[in-house]
Amino acid sequence: MYAVRGGILLLWTMLVSFEAIAQQRIMVDTARARALFMAGDSIAGSDTALALTYHQQGLRLAGDDPFYTGLGYFYLGRLYMDDDPQRGAAAFNKAISLLEKRETPLSWHYQSRAWANLGVIAQGESDDRKFTDIILNKAIPLAMKSGDSAAMARGYTNLAISFLNAGNHAKAILYSMQSIRIYQRNQAGEPRQIDNFTNLAKIYIEQQAYQQARNCLDSAHAYVMANPGSLYAPYYYSINAQYFINTNDFKQATFNIDEGLAATEKLNNRHYAQILLYQKARLMENLHHIAAARDILLKMYREYNFTAADRRQLYHDLSGLEAELSHPADAYQWLKKYVAISDSLNETTTRIQIAGLETKYNLAQKEKELLVIRGHAKTQQMIIWGVVLVLIPVLLFFIYFYKTKKLRAEQAVQSLQQQQRTALTQALLQGEEKERSRMARDLHDGLGGTLAAVKLNLTNALRDNPVAEMKKVIVQLDDSVSELRRIARNMMPEALLRSGLETAITDLCGSLSGENLQVDFSAINLRTDIPKPTQIIIYRIIQELLTNVIKHAEATEALVQCSQEGPVVYITVEDNGKGMDTAVAAGKRGIGLDNIQNRVEFLKGKMECRSSVGKGTIINIELHVDENK
Repeated sequence: MYAVRGGILLLWTMLVSFEAIAQQRIMVDTARARALFMAGDSIAGSDTALALTYHQQGLRLAGDDPFYTGLGYFYLGRLYMDDDPQRGAAAFNKAISLLEKRETPLSWHYQSRAWANLGVIAQGESDDRKFTDIILNKAIPLAMKSGDSAAMARGYTNLAISFLNAGNHAKAILYSMQSIRIYQRNQAGEPRQIDNFTNLAKIYIEQQAYQQARNCLDSAHAYVMANPGSLYAPYYYSINAQYFINTNDFKQATFNIDEGLAATEKLNNRHYAQILLYQKARLMENLHHIAAARDILLKMYREYNFTAADRRQLYHDLSGLEAELSHPADAYQWLKKYVAISDSLNETTTRIQIAGLETKYNLAQKEKELLVIRGHAKTQQMIIWGVVLVLIPVLLFFIYFYKTKKLRAEQAVQSLQQQQRTALTQALLQGEEKERSRMARDLHDGLGGTLAAVKLNLTNALRDNPVAEMKKVIVQLDDSVSELRRIARNMMPEALLRSGLETAITDLCGSLSGENLQVDFSAINLRTDIPKPTQIIIYRIIQELLTNVIKHAEATEALVQCSQEGPVVYITVEDNGKGMDTAVAAGKRGIGLDNIQNRVEFLKGKMECRSSVGKGTIINIELHVDENK
């Protein structure tokens, strides 16, 4: 019996040992797999074939482990995405499907990076809408979930670039500032800040706000100096040069272009080398150094590869410069190349220019043809005049018909607008009446009840123990005063009348912050000349939104941002609460949201709500303030 038990014990011990050895081997294999993935990624730029071999070996070692197999496909996607975007996208999608099986911060980190790369591929295909959707709804939330502040900041930077390219300066500034703040809190020396401050400078240069542009460029320069050899330095030098071109300091512009070219040479960055060389050619042309501008473009033509669109522009510019240098033969050759590559509607005009250049070479042979052309032109002119005389009555009839139809449409629109204004006024009046009813209830139920108790205690004080009762009366009077101040602040905040909108909102956010909720507020370019009635409406909108956060969101953090660009004020209120299903919430709107919507429509604005269950809520509002002065 003891022998049998001993044999069973020995067998069980051996099985446990084998399982431990197998488990240890799996851990060693996955560690080796990850090391191979990292090694392959580090040499991907110099030896693609060896990098691919490392990735394939790592995938074999990963076995059936979903995380490490997903990691392998992630690095395969990085290897493929530049030269074969479709293959790269397939690898990233495969990586995401595998990584989703592991709910860990590291898995969320790599999912965020995979989505971000899919966004870059979409941007390369000129699908900016898809890029923005991926970054905003996939990459950034996953980075936030994993606690990766650097990935969040990179996401906001990429969003800013997308909105900058689309010409939406307000949102580009908003997301650039969010990225800057994250880096400043967590990675103060991050080189990507060069990108953020340079993007802001580019916007301010386009808006001709040169002092603000200079401040941003100075901030970017500090990061360039602190990070020698940074990938983002060429972009900074390009925009800094554009600033000096716009402010007519051509010496500094030339210096910055040369510094940028030196940086691109060290980094082997041919893309920005092209941009800076083209910028220098334009600068030489503006300074009337036509031959120098032509020589730069010829250097680019010989040494760089171009897209079809860029090559078309290069041929056009070279043709113009050669013409200015009185080299018609060379100008003609470049213009011929321009026509050969051009598929635009301007091709006909270009052919006329070619005909004019050809005339310079074959003047004697073309004189007879020109005489014939003139004869045909006179005949055509007579035909055209005849057609015009016939078409004039028809055209007049159509103009009359069009104007009549347009007038009726404008009258219909005005009538509809009047109806909308009437309905809006009625809604505002109803909201005002409801607000008065609420204040009446507050006074009756809160302050009224307290004062009644004071009266009763005073009566008792005269009969019983005056000292004890008077203490109770003083406490109740203090509560009454606090209640009265709260009601008065809700009716009309003193800070708004005394110090303006920005101070009033700051006080509001501070008063609502407590142990359970932190409310942060930031203002960007908020002007002080907004009319007081409009300031009150903006204040009420933010007050109502924060009230909803307190009542319904169960949030611990809320962010209020208020910025102004020209006549438009942008409001964003974001919380990390329980969120909601917007499709369900749309059918259950309460008085609060109706009041907000009425005020937004009164200022000819629009409101957008983005939320999902468990992921917080973001409300963006756009208001037109100058139209209500």
